[in-house]
Amino acid sequence: MENITFVRLKKHLVLKYTLWCFVFGPIPSFGLSPVHTYNTDVAISATDLIPSQMADLWNPLSSAMAPEDCDGDGVSCEQEEKDGTDPNDPCDFILEHQNCTPSEAWKKDDCDGDGVSNGKEKEDGTDPLDPCDFVLEHQDCSISEAWKKDDCDGDGVSNGKEKEDGTDPLDPCDFILEHQDCSISEAWKKDDCDGDGVSNGKEKEDGTDPLDPCDFILEHQDCSISEAWKKDDCDGDGVSNGKEKEDGTDPLDPCDFVLEHQDCSPSEEWKKDDCDGDGVSNGKEKEDGTDPLDPCDFVLEHQDCSPSEEWKKADCDGDGVTNEDEKEDGTDPLDPCDYKPESVTLPQTGDYLDADCDGDGVTNEDEEEDGTDPLDPCSFLLESQTVAPDSTWNAADCDGDGVTNEDEKEDGTDPLDPCDYKPESVTLPQTGDYLDADCDGDGVTNEDEEEDGTDPLDPCSFLLESQTVAPDSTWNAADCDGDGVTNEDEKEDGTDPLDPCDYKPESVTLPQTADWEALDCDDDGNPNGPDPDPLAANASDDYGSTPALTEVAINILENDDYLPNNDGNNLGETNLSRTGGDAVGTVSFDNETGFVTYTPTVEESNSTVTIVYQVCNVLPDPSVCASATIYIEVGANAIDAVDDAYSVTTDQDGVIEGSDVLLNDTLNGEPISIDDVVLTSTATAELTVNPDGSISVTEGTVVGTYTIDYTICDAGNATNCDTATVTVTVTEGMGGNVIDAVDDTYTDEDIDDSDVLLNDTLNGQALTLADVILTSTATEELTINPDGSVTVAPGTEVGTYTIDYTICDIMDVDNCDTATVTVIVTTVPPPPPPDAIIDAVDDAYTATVGEEGMIMDSDVLMNDTYDNFAVTLADVILTSTPTEELRVNEDGSVSVLPGTPEGTYTITYTICDILDVDNCDTATVTVEVTQGEDNVIDAVDDTYNTAITGGLIANSNVLENDTLNGELVSLGEVELTSTPTNELSIEDNGTVRVADDASPGTYTIEYTICEVDNPDNCDTATVTVVIEAIEVNQMLTPNGDLKNDFLFIRGVEYIKSSKLRIFNRWGTLVFEGDNYNNVNNAFDGRVRGKSAISVNEYLPAGVYFYIFNYETEQGSFTDSEYIYLSR
Repeated sequence: MENITFVRLKKHLVLKYTLWCFVFGPIPSFGLSPVHTYNTDVAISATDLIPSQMADLWNPLSSAMAPEDCDGDGVSCEQEEKDGTDPNDPCDFILEHQNCTPSEAWKKDDCDGDGVSNGKEKEDGTDPLDPCDFVLEHQDCSISEAWKKDDCDGDGVSNGKEKEDGTDPLDPCDFILEHQDCSISEAWKKDDCDGDGVSNGKEKEDGTDPLDPCDFILEHQDCSISEAWKKDDCDGDGVSNGKEKEDGTDPLDPCDFVLEHQDCSPSEEWKKDDCDGDGVSNGKEKEDGTDPLDPCDFVLEHQDCSPSEEWKKADCDGDGVTNEDEKEDGTDPLDPCDYKPESVTLPQTGDYLDADCDGDGVTNEDEEEDGTDPLDPCSFLLESQTVAPDSTWNAADCDGDGVTNEDEKEDGTDPLDPCDYKPESVTLPQTGDYLDADCDGDGVTNEDEEEDGTDPLDPCSFLLESQTVAPDSTWNAADCDGDGVTNEDEKEDGTDPLDPCDYKPESVTLPQTADWEALDCDDDGNPNGPDPDPLAANASDDYGSTPALTEVAINILENDDYLPNNDGNNLGETNLSRTGGDAVGTVSFDNETGFVTYTPTVEESNSTVTIVYQVCNVLPDPSVCASATIYIEVGANAIDAVDDAYSVTTDQDGVIEGSDVLLNDTLNGEPISIDDVVLTSTATAELTVNPDGSISVTEGTVVGTYTIDYTICDAGNATNCDTATVTVTVTEGMGGNVIDAVDDTYTDEDIDDSDVLLNDTLNGQALTLADVILTSTATEELTINPDGSVTVAPGTEVGTYTIDYTICDIMDVDNCDTATVTVIVTTVPPPPPPDAIIDAVDDAYTATVGEEGMIMDSDVLMNDTYDNFAVTLADVILTSTPTEELRVNEDGSVSVLPGTPEGTYTITYTICDILDVDNCDTATVTVEVTQGEDNVIDAVDDTYNTAITGGLIANSNVLENDTLNGELVSLGEVELTSTPTNELSIEDNGTVRVADDASPGTYTIEYTICEVDNPDNCDTATVTVVIEAIEVNQMLTPNGDLKNDFLFIRGVEYIKSSKLRIFNRWGTLVFEGDNYNNVNNAFDGRVRGKSAISVNEYLPAGVYFYIFNYETEQGSFTDSEYIYLSR
């Protein structure tokens, strides 16, 4: 029999068990029992059950076993036993272990004493056991004394006190500082209630208010500041705290801020304050737009408070007077030029030194250094002017010369010098010292010159009788009239220093001026300059010689004071006329050239005749004239045998057809006949001059050149003779030379000594390359070289090969013959050599934006190799495909294409063995294009040669070779500047001008070009000008030593046209030529032209006279002088 244990169940368990049995049937034991099926029609509604048991109705076991909560705190007694809490104390439990419904009494109770009932805390989700975990607004019962003494938020004010104060006991930053009555928490100390960046704890130590964001010590900020604090403005200076932190200024100091950073409204207190102590409140300075932090930036009339002592002792305008003293003096402390000099107690500094109080353009500082008065506009040094003068100074006239100071500055004259001004700039009355001065030093005061109507600035414009003061040394040493006599010497000589034709020649000590040289004091038409005697007209005797019946030309004016009418220097009109003499031949005077021509009669042979002539300048009234005598020595007839030349062939012997040695011979300049002369000649082995003047070639004369002389004598004067030479060239006749090209045979073993011409002949004789022209067309295997050798192509297989060649007579290219060369190759060719090692190596270059075109010194092949040797274009084939920015050129250079911007670009190229196009290598070129610093400007030196002595050099332009970034410059891109020298100047357009008085020589001048868009980008170059005189050499020595063998005329390249005539000492024309050029149209000591002497006759040593007429760009000129011929 089983043991049965009876358990006494509580009332609610009995009720549940009864319900169980009613529904499911009785349970025989507490163990497992068989399953019973029980059907009932009884319907039980849940509403019939006890409400408190409804939750367990459908879990009868659970209901039977449900826990009991002894104290109503929602935690079962069994659980509290486990937790170790008191099951009979409703306030001793673990909240997380609540496993049943708390009682109503518990809900109304307040376990933690925080004034919020347990039930309300359950609803709020706060801890009913934590007196500091509650919702303040939900306090619904009395708070405990313990809670009142506690400090939930750790702010040092007890909860009870906070209740009294109406502050939040849960907010550590909501409290009354004076009511702190307990210890503050560490968390509160680290917090920053007012967001000022200083922790609460630090503020407690400092004694500042942790609730006031503007009560703190700046240096003690030890945590992050709040956004609200950043936007606040603690010191009221109009700059937010956050901005002041960024600026490094003090957010608690209303006068420590950055004015430009004011980002909020300043406080009224700040507006009334005066931060800079200048006597104007901050608010007023804000209205005025002045700086409230600058004690010297204010509106004087707006001073509305007392200035500081520091301001009073300061000197805002730097004039040396304190601000306080200026206030007392009634002067402006902000105006450095408004002060009383007697009040100066401080060093003058700052704005005062930079100012120009008197407006004269010189700063006060410079005036102090110069020792001039900074308050006197006419006491200054001109070279110290560094600022713009004021309008008062500009309108004034410091030196009294009648020109305003401003106009003198514009004119470049001295406003302090009454004698340095431009008369055309006078706009004011001239006064004071100016009237007593003698500006030009001519001995006449300015006032007297004004009365006389002369120029007080021109030392040569005066009335001699008005000289009342001593002339200065400059005037004494000068020469007003340009006659070469100083003014002082003219005064001593009693001559007029203003009359260029009133002087004593013996007193001339200075060069006479160009104006004087252009005058004609003696009225002979010849200007003073070239006139041998400028004060008197003279004519001199002349001499000449000529054979009878032969015209002679004599320049009779070359040694007179008069000039021919064709001389551009002639100021008058020259007239030549005969007034006497015994000459009976034909006389002709040429007023244009100054020459007389005379043809003597036969009867005058071997005699001297005279012609008396008068030369006059007929423009004056009366005419100015002089007379002289011409002496002409008349000689015998002139006979001239002229050399001849003929050519024949070996087929032509006997008389040369058409030959006549007399054909080009003359007597007195006229062709001669056999009746006029006696012809004689001595025959040679090859040639004979026949009595009729023809030439015969002896039969059998071989090819060559032969000569024979002959002589002709005047039939009327057997002693009057001349000799000439006949040259005959004999060439090969029509029979022709026999040329024979003979076949040749070689093997590859003896080919090195081959010569196809070795067995060829010309006229049966062995020939050379000098005799023939050798031609041949190469085959694939054979080539006949220009020297006649034969070459076998490398790799030619064993076999027999032929090639033809042709030789032609070099003297007769139609006389030719052809032969065949046979070459037997017996040797197997060696194997082809291995491929050469070809290596293309990468390259890198730099270029500048705007520098388009080829990169300087670029060559992609420079570092490439071919069998370890440097590559050349003879070794390889270079190929490359251009990109949008780069191109590799055929010569290996690299070009940057136009418009390429800054950046790094690459391009590849390939080189292939020229002997094996499959043997290649590729490399990459990298070009870095950078932005250049400045455009590259390059002024290049220039050199010019000219014969002119005044004016522009034709076709000169110094800019034509200058560049900007490699491109030729234009005047729109650059500014051209240059300082003229005594001899040279450069015009604005780049042309070069030579001074009128420049002497022949070599001169230089510098010029500078600067980029218009960048005036600091400049370059300078030098222009060299060689001024060459057109000058006839005075000597020639035609002796074959290649030195002075002809008459050299310097500067002929500058001459447009010319005529040179040379006469012997008797006036006979011995040379005449147009457009003399020192080369093939030159005088080498032989007769040429229409001369009375035999043409080509070598002239004897002696003195000769020339007349050289020439024309240049500057006009027409005549040069005449003696020359010496030496042999």
